Amino acid sequence: MKIIVTQLVKIPSSFIPSLDRLYGAAFEAVEQMLANREKTSTKFYPNIPSVIAKSLKTKYQCNPRCQSVKHLILPICSDKGRVIKLVPEGFRIPAVFGKAIILTEWRHPIDGHIRQVELMRRNGKWFAAVCYNTAGAKPIEATTCIGVDRNSVGNVAVMADPTSGYVEHLGFNPARTKEVWRNRRKNLQKAKRNRLLAKMRHKQERRSKLESHIVSKRIVDYAALHCHAIAIESLKVMAKGSKIRRFSEKSQWSFARLETFIRYKAALRGIPVVSVPVEYTSQECSRCGQIQKPDGKSYHCGVCGHIDHRDANAGFNIAKRGNVALSDGKTRDSVSLRRGLLIVPYLGNVYARA
Repeated sequence: MKIIVTQLVKIPSSFIPSLDRLYGAAFEAVEQMLANREKTSTKFYPNIPSVIAKSLKTKYQCNPRCQSVKHLILPICSDKGRVIKLVPEGFRIPAVFGKAIILTEWRHPIDGHIRQVELMRRNGKWFAAVCYNTAGAKPIEATTCIGVDRNSVGNVAVMADPTSGYVEHLGFNPARTKEVWRNRRKNLQKAKRNRLLAKMRHKQERRSKLESHIVSKRIVDYAALHCHAIAIESLKVMAKGSKIRRFSEKSQWSFARLETFIRYKAALRGIPVVSVPVEYTSQECSRCGQIQKPDGKSYHCGVCGHIDHRDANAGFNIAKRGNVALSDGKTRDSVSLRRGLLIVPYLGNVYARA
């Protein structure tokens, strides 16, 4: 299976003068595109290369929601390697830089050609988001699973290993942290500090993504070290009538993003990922299987007397269900399959990283 990943590359300073000139011309072209959306042909924008004009038309002009652009991004489609040339030292974009080579050390071996490059300017520096295919690792032969319980209250996730009894609470408390951010936003909204609101929103988004990366990397590292598969709940947070919908909205934590990070990191290392039913994972006793409602974060079984942390108990139940699914051969190693490709989505300014 091929995996689509995105790598952030810093552009050398020697390319900055030509990129700054291109940025000014492209900005004027985008303003013309948004002012007159009927001019879709590249002949109306002779000051920029046609390959960039086509991509700008698709990204901005064809988007009815886009009314203005503050931070312009210059997308370039590879056209199956005809526009973006892959060389041993890095890659070339003849339409923009001629024969000059952007030196790059690839994190993963490229399978085929570069799919797309997005050039962006941040604080006077230029970066390129390079999207390419890489081959997934050969799946390991795992016979047991570790369970991962994702939470909106308490730690971000709890990892439980039934084979050794090891439990690890990962990440910060999203509900408590988001409550602090919510109060700050409320005060800034009353004072009409819109710039600080936007800055705080971006900071909050970066913090959440960073925590998801740290938690998912720890889970995948542990699974790879002990040759375990990963079992996670098949959550449908935004489904109508979902019981956990109000908790996720209260904490504003993305369960799907953490699952996406776990899945693509696991696919890069050949670790199977198993989806299990979510019903009664927190109420079922991991020892005897009886149903008992927990008291807050503590769990006490009235039948066998088992006492445990609620999330740890849920993690063991998820692992047990994963072991059953693994023995039946029911695994799903992808985030979203499209023509046999594992899609790792681009998420803001934080790119997919293993």
